[in-house]
Amino acid sequence: MITAPKQPSAYTVHPRLVASRAIAIIRWPFTNKFAAPIWLVLRLYIASIWFQMSISKFRAGWLTSDPLSQLFKLIENGTMPVPLPFYREIAGAMLHAGITPYLSHGMPFLEMAAALAFASGVLVPVAAVGAILLNINIILSGMGTPAFDAPIIASQILFLLSYRVVGAIGFERIALRILGAAVRAVRPARQTAKAS
Repeated sequence: MITAPKQPSAYTVHPRLVASRAIAIIRWPFTNKFAAPIWLVLRLYIASIWFQMSISKFRAGWLTSDPLSQLFKLIENGTMPVPLPFYREIAGAMLHAGITPYLSHGMPFLEMAAALAFASGVLVPVAAVGAILLNINIILSGMGTPAFDAPIIASQILFLLSYRVVGAIGFERIALRILGAAVRAVRPARQTAKAS
């Protein structure tokens, strides 16, 4: 009887090796500078959404009127549905504190600031935190919907997770150089003023 010689065993897969490679693949877009073009495309898309929302508020006259006061009155009275009932009390408190004109006038500028930060790549993680808070407020007030705003919030959370590379393609380095030069120019002037 002829028997075939034993063949060497097949490639053995080690679970730790598989797990470490899977983690490396998952971490790649958040840590590798070669993923910066992906973040640039997503940043520009989210910036365009914030830009459109800001421009629509400028065109609708948010700087010359107080649309949030009417909105908060509807929310407080229960006429406008909100996802969470506690927001009625918050809307009433802001309405009675008299800060709705400031919020109405500031909201288009905040949205434009988020759009400019995402488009330019300057302070993207900071802008992402502010934009997430704006999105949550928009959803809670009933102006937005989770179906539209949740993907935007998810994108901004991804910006936070990729803080190392999200602004790699952009103007952040130039902005930091300009700021550094301005600080260095101001310091000698302060020192000479203190000396005299």
